[in-house]
Amino acid sequence: MKIRAFALHIETRRGRFGFIEKFGPNLTIIRGNNSSGKSTFFNTLLFALGMEELIGGKGEGVLQYAVREHFDYAEERIEVASSRVFVELENAKGDVITMQRSIKDSARHSKLMEIYSAAHLTESEPLCEPTPTYLHDRGGAQNPRGFHNFLEQFIGLQLPRVPTASGGEAKLYLQAVFAALAVEQKRGWTDYIANIPFYGIRDARTRVAEFMLGLSVFESSAARNRLNDEARKIEDVWCSLSDELRRAALDSGVVIQGLPKMPSESFAASQVQFIGNGGDADISLDEYIRQLRAEHEALEERLQSDTMLGGVEVTRRIDATLAELQQLSEIRDQAAAALTLQRASLREYEELLQEAREDLERNKTAAKLRGLGAEHGLDLAHDRCPTCHQMVADTLLPQTDVGPQMDLQTNIAYLESQCRTLGQQIAALRAANAVGEAKLKTLAERVAAKHDELNGLRGDAGSGSQLSKAIFRRQVQIEALIARIESFVELATRTLQRLELYAEQFAANQRARKKLPKNYYSERDDSSIRYFEKLFRANAQSFGYESAPINDIEISRDTLMPFLAHLELREILSKRVSRTDIRSDSSASDFVRLIWSFLLGLYQASVHKTVGGNHPGVLLFDEPGQHSMAESSQHALLKSLAGESKLQSIVAASFDESESVFLSATSGIKFKLVQWDGQVIRPL
Repeated sequence: MKIRAFALHIETRRGRFGFIEKFGPNLTIIRGNNSSGKSTFFNTLLFALGMEELIGGKGEGVLQYAVREHFDYAEERIEVASSRVFVELENAKGDVITMQRSIKDSARHSKLMEIYSAAHLTESEPLCEPTPTYLHDRGGAQNPRGFHNFLEQFIGLQLPRVPTASGGEAKLYLQAVFAALAVEQKRGWTDYIANIPFYGIRDARTRVAEFMLGLSVFESSAARNRLNDEARKIEDVWCSLSDELRRAALDSGVVIQGLPKMPSESFAASQVQFIGNGGDADISLDEYIRQLRAEHEALEERLQSDTMLGGVEVTRRIDATLAELQQLSEIRDQAAAALTLQRASLREYEELLQEAREDLERNKTAAKLRGLGAEHGLDLAHDRCPTCHQMVADTLLPQTDVGPQMDLQTNIAYLESQCRTLGQQIAALRAANAVGEAKLKTLAERVAAKHDELNGLRGDAGSGSQLSKAIFRRQVQIEALIARIESFVELATRTLQRLELYAEQFAANQRARKKLPKNYYSERDDSSIRYFEKLFRANAQSFGYESAPINDIEISRDTLMPFLAHLELREILSKRVSRTDIRSDSSASDFVRLIWSFLLGLYQASVHKTVGGNHPGVLLFDEPGQHSMAESSQHALLKSLAGESKLQSIVAASFDESESVFLSATSGIKFKLVQWDGQVIRPL
């Protein structure tokens, strides 16, 4: 992107005031004395680009009063009737547009940005029908009529989605990217990428640096998030289907074996077995159905052979049924007691596991604190009291115990092993409980059936019925049970077929996951970061950074921000080698040099053929010579900016209002100069 020209039009009762300036394709220096309107020029340019949030707010309220209320000219206060800005841009394809935005206008709101396909400022092409866009309202970064979405497309960027602090995702907004391109004077030189508007983006500076360097983390993160969402959906459906199947099995008195609770890559329907309860022993479902049908046939034969039951025969059968009922009741009571004990054991094991996990966490915390203390040279971390210098045992147990005790690491290993063992036992108990519940339900149904049979026989004995009501009741119960089991088998067949399909999807998901980079940064990403680190060090050296050895500076792989390695901390910590943010060990002017090095290094790395980043190719600096910066450092910065043939840099500076400083800082450098006498706002 190139900023070709910029204009401010202010309508007053004295006519039109303002300015119009053209920028060079490479380095442009805007020279103005303090209070001459240099910051007004710079901030209004950001406003014209829709980036005034970098100044500290939205809308015209962040601008100086001279462009929206009144200004002084020739010792006269002149009221502003209306004002607007124009900026002419060119993209990498050679397309040129002119953008117009109102600052103060009775008809146009400052949220309106009008786009003209014309080189109006540089070639006086007429402004025809504009394309209206809006900004600072919902959808401005996604809607086709949103200005920031338009500008993103015009520049040729494709901004990724990034994690937010709330756990979701949001777009890496263009304003956040521009914070690494445009640095205003007041707060812009306080951080490597300062003034990023708050959008809830997690580690926004790091995300901007990653985007500038074209790192693959966004593609990898997007793919990983997509695969995570897909896996979660598969798991949700799997759990829903398997739970539905288990509930149906429980209602039918069937036990399921071999069905995993979570998706498995190697799952096959043939692994799942269904068990019925045909008496004292568990049998296959087919055998269980065969037994039920055999019982039904036997009952039918009895109905065909018996014409009428005599009183003696009915009494004999009542006694036999009572004996069977008593035996079944005893078996049911034993199963219920066993299930109660298993449930109690499960609760106890779950409580033990919770306690073991809490103990493990406490021991890990203690070990972590001990490790940190060892790094900082604390006596207590070396098992010695810092006050009395007596030895202190490396354990969390009370010191009243006598005998050897496990140290922290041994205890951690023991607790981890205990947690694994308890977890296995809990899983086994849960499986046994499921079997016990199904068996108890089956036994309860058989006891109820015997009760019905007994009641029917007693009715036969009282009424002398020719057909046994008890036999009919049992046949109806058997038929209903077989129908439930057959219905369950049909459901199970359909469900297992679906689970096999989801298992295949899960296997494909896991194969795709294995292809993702194992580390957060890929090898290519790491190579790009190392190259950026090399450029950063070279820039810092050329700009005269002196607060620490250049070779000790590195780019953190956690934040992509500059850090110091092998730098002593202050005495209150220790003299042990550690790491610290470089800001705490740099003088004010040296820290500004690091910001120069960082922002310029991002561009230099981005445009290198081995990196292929996303830098738009423009830098805007307002008063980079902060804190009485040495002339040699300013000269080195301007020389580096001018030396980048594809970079457009616009630098606004006062050069200490000294001609000699200006000449020294710009000696031998090719640049376009923009300057004015008096105030920047003047008659047009």
